[in-house]
Amino acid sequence: MLTNEISTKEPEKFLLNSVGKKSDQLKTNQPLPLIANQEQKSTESKVILLAKINQLEKQLKQTTTERDNLKQLVQQEKQRADQAEQQLRVIIKSLYQ
Repeated sequence: MLTNEISTKEPEKFLLNSVGKKSDQLKTNQPLPLIANQEQKSTESKVILLAKINQLEKQLKQTTTERDNLKQLVQQEKQRADQAEQQLRVIIKSLYQ
């Protein structure tokens, strides 16, 4: 068995390197330029996307307003055409009398 081969007299040999050694320590207080650069790019992308969203919302509002105006014009033209048709019927009726 392998458990018999493990020496229990020197357990420190099985520990990770001592954190007292500066070269082996994790340098958590140093900036990570790659991550910072990615975060900056991510932030820039978010700003660009938000600007595009705002622009598209403005375009949508403008397009919706234009569509509503066109619907109103179509409605007015239909009414005008109906009135003109009614007037023509009256004229035709008067001509045949």
